[in-house]
Amino acid sequence: MAGPEVNQLSSAQCILLTVHYASEANIRALYAFTPLRLDVLSPELVLRIVLSYLPETVDPSLYTTYVREVATRIYLEQQEPLKVDPSPVTSLSPEQAQRRVNKLNISDLSPPAFPPHAPNDLLTRFVIHRANRIDSETGLLTLVPRLAEPFLDTNEYIRTWYVAVVLPLLRFRYEYYPDTKDPPTLPSFEKLDGQHGIDLLLSNVTHVDHEITSSTESEGIAARDTRAMVGPWMYGHTERKRRRLYNKKDDKPDVKHHDQDTVRSPPRTAFIKLDGVSKEDKTGHDWEYVFEWMVHNAVDDFAVVTNLIEEWDGPGDVDLGGFHNPQTYLDDDTQAKLERQYAQATFASCYAAQADTPETIDGAHGILVRLAQLLDFEPPPELATSVKQLPKVDKHAELLHSTDSTIYLEPDVLLRPEHPLATPKLETYMLLQMMVYSAYQLAGLGHSISILNVAKLRFFATQDEQLALLLKIVHGLAAKGKRDDHQWQHDYDKLIWLWNWNIELEDEGLKGAGIFGHIEKTTIEREFLKVLVSNGCYSLVDRLYFATSDSRKINADQIEKVVLDQAMQLYDNASNGNKTRGNMKKAQDLIIHCQRHYLESAEFKKALALIAATHSMSFYSLTLQHGVPFQPVNIRASLDPLSLLPKLLEQNANSYTKLDDLIGIGRNLIAAGLPLRNADGDLIDRSLETDIDRKTKLSVAEKRVIYMCVESALTVGDFETAYSYVVNRLAPQDTIPSSVSGADEHPEMQEDDISWRAAFLAGRYRPQSNAQPTLRRLDQRTELLSLALLLAPPSSLSEVLNIWRRCEEETNALLAAETEAEEDFDDRADKRISVPGGFSDVSTEGMVFGQPRREVGRSNAEARRGADEEAPMGLFDVARGAAKAFSRNAFPLRGAAGAASQQQQHQQPSQAQVDRMATGEGLHEGMDESGRVRRRDMIASTVTGGLASGIGWMLGATPVDRSAAEDRR
Repeated sequence: MAGPEVNQLSSAQCILLTVHYASEANIRALYAFTPLRLDVLSPELVLRIVLSYLPETVDPSLYTTYVREVATRIYLEQQEPLKVDPSPVTSLSPEQAQRRVNKLNISDLSPPAFPPHAPNDLLTRFVIHRANRIDSETGLLTLVPRLAEPFLDTNEYIRTWYVAVVLPLLRFRYEYYPDTKDPPTLPSFEKLDGQHGIDLLLSNVTHVDHEITSSTESEGIAARDTRAMVGPWMYGHTERKRRRLYNKKDDKPDVKHHDQDTVRSPPRTAFIKLDGVSKEDKTGHDWEYVFEWMVHNAVDDFAVVTNLIEEWDGPGDVDLGGFHNPQTYLDDDTQAKLERQYAQATFASCYAAQADTPETIDGAHGILVRLAQLLDFEPPPELATSVKQLPKVDKHAELLHSTDSTIYLEPDVLLRPEHPLATPKLETYMLLQMMVYSAYQLAGLGHSISILNVAKLRFFATQDEQLALLLKIVHGLAAKGKRDDHQWQHDYDKLIWLWNWNIELEDEGLKGAGIFGHIEKTTIEREFLKVLVSNGCYSLVDRLYFATSDSRKINADQIEKVVLDQAMQLYDNASNGNKTRGNMKKAQDLIIHCQRHYLESAEFKKALALIAATHSMSFYSLTLQHGVPFQPVNIRASLDPLSLLPKLLEQNANSYTKLDDLIGIGRNLIAAGLPLRNADGDLIDRSLETDIDRKTKLSVAEKRVIYMCVESALTVGDFETAYSYVVNRLAPQDTIPSSVSGADEHPEMQEDDISWRAAFLAGRYRPQSNAQPTLRRLDQRTELLSLALLLAPPSSLSEVLNIWRRCEEETNALLAAETEAEEDFDDRADKRISVPGGFSDVSTEGMVFGQPRREVGRSNAEARRGADEEAPMGLFDVARGAAKAFSRNAFPLRGAAGAASQQQQHQQPSQAQVDRMATGEGLHEGMDESGRVRRRDMIASTVTGGLASGIGWMLGATPVDRSAAEDRR
């Protein structure tokens, strides 16, 4: 009820009284007074006073009705009339009141930064400004809904503002993240553009500790925040767009304009045209920032994006708090375009993920399931499905990349229109399946890899890079230890699937369609075969590689090479040469198992020969240089494996007596066909060797071993063993030709540079002691030297002849000494025995002295030859003397006349000679115990004949027939 006092108040007093009631939060007094003085208190002034002086803590529900009536100037009659009390200002004069009014700080009704295009009505400006003041002054954002909700049904702008600004901020600060430090205020949040608003609203998804889950009982954090905060925020996209356009028009660049056509990534290269997201589908809507957020966050936090995709259906899936129908804030065309971009972002998120964990693969598979639901595709099979049952990608999928730069897998580029990998389409969906399953299969093979790197491996890796990964995988499988054939079979199937993705190519020359497609299938099978044989999976090797199969790309020769290479690798890694244990046993078992498929293979025989030689050597102790124990690999690394035998003979006492065993080792080392190297370490090509060459090498190897044993025996003074080895193992067993020219019919004699050296080595042997050599020993040496002369090349004859001469001199000296001793013994006996009827010049106690010595059995020819031997000798005389020595030692082979003449001139042997013959030392020259001609004399006769006929002009040798004729004369 108004009194006369109210009507008499000045304008200043009315303003002051309104301020007084507002400051005291006396809404009823305001309700009663302000309509009485509409001449002074305009609706805008009243609302400004209420905005400025009504405490922000007052419950808005107390004054929203009053504000509406003031703004509309439609005052409803109060049910309980209230008398206005003007006393607070009546004591003031009009001048005083005016001065106080001038000092009042009455805010403008429009809020700060209120967009110029916004409605200019009093109610809209008051509500938004009042809400900003409530939050900024008190932080009681929960009071704002009571202020704004009464006007949502009638004011479209306030409803949009409330849903897009107040609602997400309320959920952010009070429902979801109440403990956030320094949360945004309503004014600051309202100023954010789309991108910064999304970054703020979704910041806690990745920075707050929480459990990400896709269970139906608990909504995922990312999906909840996108649906309940980002979704309402998108409701104000149109208003923000108008604000951006106005700021751009007025050259206010403080807010970034979202322009998809701006350069945000490297220049685009044209890909193959695909149906899907085109350039026209880019709407510039703020939802596109969400898609970018998805792809960029998938790089390091794929689990969050996976949760979002599994629980969120796209831009149409929003929670506006029941304040508006979610289907009306986007038109059908815009929503369809945004949903296609959402699908592309889903594809792109899988390719952008860099984590190589099992959770990443599981999440990507969950995305495949979700995409199948959203795009109405057939859902993918489980990850653990056998590779043989996995779906097949179209053959043209291998043509999807047209560049060799991995820049096209960058997050920003993945969202480009018409991207060949990320555009939502059935073909790209099937291709993404292959990528996910490939990552899963690689993880099962022991190599964790991200889907991003799978794509790089498939589209951008070279053959060498793919092969390097393949080798890493198969070596990892080999290192896993013992596994059964079933597991190995699965691994083989996985590798083949990774090569072709179950796509059977019509052209066998084409490479596979899978991530190992640049590698030839033969290479994959060869490398896997190595793993199988190294792990002893022989039954699986038979089933995969020796059974008839049209799909196998590796031929028998390649299999043979792999088997032999692996066997040799096992051999090289063996620490002991015994073939009954360790890697040596594995190598032999492998060769024996596979040899039945290669019965005529010479390489398998060589490998077995090498193992046999190594096994035999393992029974001897052998240490190499610097105390390094012998290992089998030393044989294959040696330039000349036979050179190991001298060390073996040196380090094992009496090992030279095991000649047959050592010869077997030598022959096997040669039969093994080991790679030979020259002095520079370069490999010698042995591919052109013939069977004759190999047989010759075996023969040479045997003779080398015998020579080593001869040398070892002589080192320890065992001449008899050395003599036996030379005579029985190195001397020709057939009848020796009658002349040296017969060697032309035996070329092997010309090439033999070992036998004569062994015979010469033993023939020149002299014991270390000063003991006088026996006639038998000298006879053996002469025989060895005779053999050396027979086999030696012409360039070495003089050296052998020198030793021969010395040996003959020792023999003659020893024979002369024995003859002198015998004759002295005979003379003494004749003088000591008194013969009845005999006469003697001097007699003393039965001893007879002065009896002349009788020369028995000496012919003129022998005397003449003896004179010749006593003559001084020069170089030619030495050779001539050697030839004459040959003629004496080889008398059984001379003419019958000469032999008969010599036999007639010999007397009966004395008792001493009989004794020597009994012991083997006094055998008739040229005869053994049985009367057979000794080989030494046969060889000497042959050499003598050759010398006489071949180089007799130099030696001055007399032919046998002429010598016999001279003897007869």
